[in-house]
Amino acid sequence: MLGPATERDLLVRAATGDEAAFAALVEPHQRSVFRHCYRMLGSGADAEDASQDTLVRAWRRLASFDGSGAFAGWLHKIATNVCLDTLRSRRTRLDPVDHGPPSSPDGFSLVPDPGLLWVEPVSDAELAGGVDPQDEVVRREEVSLAFVAALQRLAPRQRAALLLHDVLGFSHSEVREVLGVTPSAVNSLLSRARETVRARPRVLPPDPADARVAELLDRYVRAWQLADINAFVALVAEDVRFSMPPLSAWFDGREAVTAFIETAIFATSRPHGIVMRAGWCNGQPAFATYQPDPAGQLVANGMQVLELAHRSGRLVITAIVSFRDPRLAARCGLPPALP
Repeated sequence: MLGPATERDLLVRAATGDEAAFAALVEPHQRSVFRHCYRMLGSGADAEDASQDTLVRAWRRLASFDGSGAFAGWLHKIATNVCLDTLRSRRTRLDPVDHGPPSSPDGFSLVPDPGLLWVEPVSDAELAGGVDPQDEVVRREEVSLAFVAALQRLAPRQRAALLLHDVLGFSHSEVREVLGVTPSAVNSLLSRARETVRARPRVLPPDPADARVAELLDRYVRAWQLADINAFVALVAEDVRFSMPPLSAWFDGREAVTAFIETAIFATSRPHGIVMRAGWCNGQPAFATYQPDPAGQLVANGMQVLELAHRSGRLVITAIVSFRDPRLAARCGLPPALP
């Protein structure tokens, strides 16, 4: 992070049109701006666009920064307004669990609804940086798929108020200034936003360094590689959920999830099983899945993101989001093809 003197020097130089000074000035804040835009918009691609628009606006308006507050806060104010502008013309991204009731393993649609957009994962590398190691668990929770999906259920200004105040630490008066609302309106926005987000149970993301996590994930990979439904059942919670964006179908509970996995996936993949490669995204375990292309090479056909929790002293899988877009696997740093 730049020191105050260095930041002031870069500001003076950037204000005279020095593009290199401006690049050095904003570089320490780019990951944080991206994280903020991702939470606001629920998509890595949308967050990239919003982050770039933020830098363009900041460059054009640099003369308006009077130095009375933190430069990072000024950037995040601009990013918030970029995202609010984006949300005025774009459909809300959803989680299948929020879209409709659970499906039956005996009957569900395999046709995506082109009118719907879904919350998408991003790589941990895109979200890392600028965080105190002591706050690492909190950071993983604040970029988890469940948290980002819960944010998308909020009206845009509620979402912005919650993120600015509760996540970024803006004061009430700063939130009021960014959103152009009254003090009482800020309190109302925060109250309604917190009520909606807290309606979902809080689940602390797993620690990647925990040996119990590594052991569970190894067993999960073996279950898929062997198409072993009994091994799969032993790893999931009674109330596990399985969804498959961009399909709106999702399954609730171990019985329904197991029936779908066995019938639609494992039974058709035996005896070869399903090849996986492990990674992490949104602070959660992730796996790319692979199938042979016409030339026989193994290429990614999707990816899974897992949610883990402790239940009755056991670490179990409580949610599996199986994205059917191989581009998301590449976005999360997983190989698009295997040698």
